[in-house]
Amino acid sequence: MVFEAKYTKVLENLENECDTALQQTNDRIYAKEYEDEYDQILCYGISFFKKRCMVKKKN
Repeated sequence: MVFEAKYTKVLENLENECDTALQQTNDRIYAKEYEDEYDQILCYGISFFKKRCMVKKKN
């Protein structure tokens, strides 16, 4: 599993920051180095605002 986490100062930005985190995993090709070793690699974008969080999974 690959996790990318972002922090936001505005509650309304949680979903947008999740999308940004997932885009970063694509842009920087984080999962590429594990492709030969694993059949499936799951990527998650996580955003935080105070004690709240949102998690999105790459399709």
